[in-house]
Amino acid sequence: MADEVKSMQLVAEAPPVLPPAMEGWGNTPTLAPPRSAFERPLAAIRRYKWLFMAVVLIATAGGVVAMRFVKPEYEVHSTVWIASQTPQDAGGPIRSRELLNPTAWVDLLRSYRISDAVVRKLALYVKPAKSSDSPLFADFSISERFLPGDYTLTVNNSGTRWNLAVQEGASPDSGAVGDSIGRAMGLRWQPDVKAMKAAAGRDVKFAVATPREVSQELSLRLTALLPGRSNFLSLTLTDEDPKLAAMTLNALTKEYVAVAGELKKRNVSEFARILEGQLLYAETALKDAETALETFKIHTITLPSEGSPAAGTLGTLDTRPAAMKAYFDRKIEYENLKSDREALERTIAEAKAGSVPLRAMLFVPSVGSPSGTELRNSFVALDKQEADLASARQVYTDNYPAVKQLADAVNILKTKTIPEQAASLATQLRARETEFDKRISTASEDLQSIPARTIEEMRLRRNVSVTEGLYGTLKSRYAEAKLSEASASPDVNIMDSAVTPQKATKNTKPRLLAVAIIGGIVAAIGLALFLDSIDKRIRYPEQATKELGLAISGTVPVLPKGGMGTQSPEQISQLVESFRTLRMNVMTAGGPNPKVSLAVSSPSPGDGKSFISSNLAMSFADAGFRTLLVDGDTRRGALHEMFGLSRTPGLTDFLAGDVDQRAIIHPTGHDNLSLVPTGTLRRRSPELLTSPALGRLVAELRASYDVLIFDTPPLAAGIDGYAIAAATGSLLVVLRIGQTERRMAAAKLLLVDRLPINVIGSVLNAAPTEGEYEYYGYVAGYGTEDLEPSQQVAQISS
Repeated sequence: MADEVKSMQLVAEAPPVLPPAMEGWGNTPTLAPPRSAFERPLAAIRRYKWLFMAVVLIATAGGVVAMRFVKPEYEVHSTVWIASQTPQDAGGPIRSRELLNPTAWVDLLRSYRISDAVVRKLALYVKPAKSSDSPLFADFSISERFLPGDYTLTVNNSGTRWNLAVQEGASPDSGAVGDSIGRAMGLRWQPDVKAMKAAAGRDVKFAVATPREVSQELSLRLTALLPGRSNFLSLTLTDEDPKLAAMTLNALTKEYVAVAGELKKRNVSEFARILEGQLLYAETALKDAETALETFKIHTITLPSEGSPAAGTLGTLDTRPAAMKAYFDRKIEYENLKSDREALERTIAEAKAGSVPLRAMLFVPSVGSPSGTELRNSFVALDKQEADLASARQVYTDNYPAVKQLADAVNILKTKTIPEQAASLATQLRARETEFDKRISTASEDLQSIPARTIEEMRLRRNVSVTEGLYGTLKSRYAEAKLSEASASPDVNIMDSAVTPQKATKNTKPRLLAVAIIGGIVAAIGLALFLDSIDKRIRYPEQATKELGLAISGTVPVLPKGGMGTQSPEQISQLVESFRTLRMNVMTAGGPNPKVSLAVSSPSPGDGKSFISSNLAMSFADAGFRTLLVDGDTRRGALHEMFGLSRTPGLTDFLAGDVDQRAIIHPTGHDNLSLVPTGTLRRRSPELLTSPALGRLVAELRASYDVLIFDTPPLAAGIDGYAIAAATGSLLVVLRIGQTERRMAAAKLLLVDRLPINVIGSVLNAAPTEGEYEYYGYVAGYGTEDLEPSQQVAQISS
């Protein structure tokens, strides 16, 4: 080991380099150790570890900054009970019917009728930038027309005057403290004087939005759940301010109950109003019938009544002969049918023209008879549909599906069903009228002397009786409707109110920080992989074997900064073993020929070819081979400096014919190792290297030495390296990990393929001892060193 340390002094003086691992030797590359799918990504991360850490730290700092702008959310809950309704009996009193279906109850809660009222009541449309400025907005309100936007209120240092500015849309407003603020902008705001003085000398920023915008945002934060067959409506509201959330949800539920009660009462009131209109019409018709009967009696009171008592009543009609009674019965019924038919047809025509209401048909006596039952039922249905329609329009617009459905039903009843049923009834009356006319004509000869006024009086009495019955029915139902209106109660009640929560329901700060850290790690990994993918330099062993087609003859570990000394035995051991492996591969590459004639070159400067060639030569010399190291870098060669020798006489001097062969060979301080320096620097040195003299020199030196190693200029420097490699017949390519560009190396090796050169393989210089190169190193603790005889005996005995 002492000799090895001594020979490695040249290594310490050489510039540090970076290589990979041995993948094979000679012309037959060996298989690389199996590698994990994560090995290359991990290597990229290790290479860009500082960039990785910087990206993660920046992302973490961004997450910490973002956490300052994220506020926790609080949830408040409330429950509303919705009363269930049973069908209303046809003969029972009028009750308030079910106002909405289950889905519509949730729609009503989300309607702007409720949310707009709550937004205005709680002044949710104004939001100060700082919560500490909230006392200034205790009495803040807006008019119907106002200017929304971002405002800035500035109070002077003395607290006596203010100035209100809006970002756009209006001129600034100003005034004295105590005056109304922003009146020209539609604001109704007169803050407390003490609060204004507390804000002296600073800007108070706040935003004013339209109630509808705030209602839309409030609806997004409100969750309403009404399970099927359940009477309990569960409400949940989220907000950053727990106290404001509870106050807002309680205001929503109270407004909800109030609006539901108001709509319930309107529903019954609308039905009562419709009955009131019908009652007035029936009262007028009754008065007209009574007046007609009274007028008839006045005009006929002095006229004799045939076969009648002196009182002139019709009560003695049954004492007349059967034929007369039958005649009068048929005649009266005929006249009634005719009168009803004409009245019905006239009402239908006038209703179509719009001069009389459609409900005037109800006052035709035949409509009240059993034959008019279907028509009467249609009018009852019309009354209910119109009441439902009027109630629905109090809540929804005409475009709401339920309103449109009710309107269509009312329109069908008015324009189709009722007119068709009335026309059918008129047709029936006409048929019966024709039948009775035939019967009356048969008996008319015997009864022509019976006065027509008896028939007219009976018809008038019948009209009074029918009208009086209809009036009594409507009056009773109107009284029931008014009683139901007075006793109407809302269908909803608050079961439990919202309370202010003490703990946040949702706090995204930890999650945001975790996302920022994870995102930073992912971004850093992605950036490292991206930089690794676009890296033009050789980083991995497969880049030499697969992309460049070079077998890996050896790997040389990276040297520590400042070189190595006896204080780092394990590093020295690793370096010595790497060159031993390289020496073995170079020897076996020549086959059975024990002589080694080799050129060592690299694609570009700085790859460590001189470092590799000099240490490889020393390794051969230490193994007992007569070794000659030739500095063929006639442009910038410096091997003579590493060995402490003179540059001249050297290779160029011999090729130029200035000296003989013996003059250029210089012994070194290492046994079995000699050096041929570059010689005198000449402009024509490339031509000298391509002359036949170099081939003769190689043949002569090969005969005198076991190992002949040429250190050549980089292949990118010119033809020097190619000429020397062609003269020696073998080439060892040095690739520096992290420095040699792959495309440069590939381009230079294309020319080597066209020359009579045997490429032994590549040496991966400055290979790290971890990651994908971990398995190219050697086990620690197995270094070799010389022991004294006494020590050997002691170790053997132990």
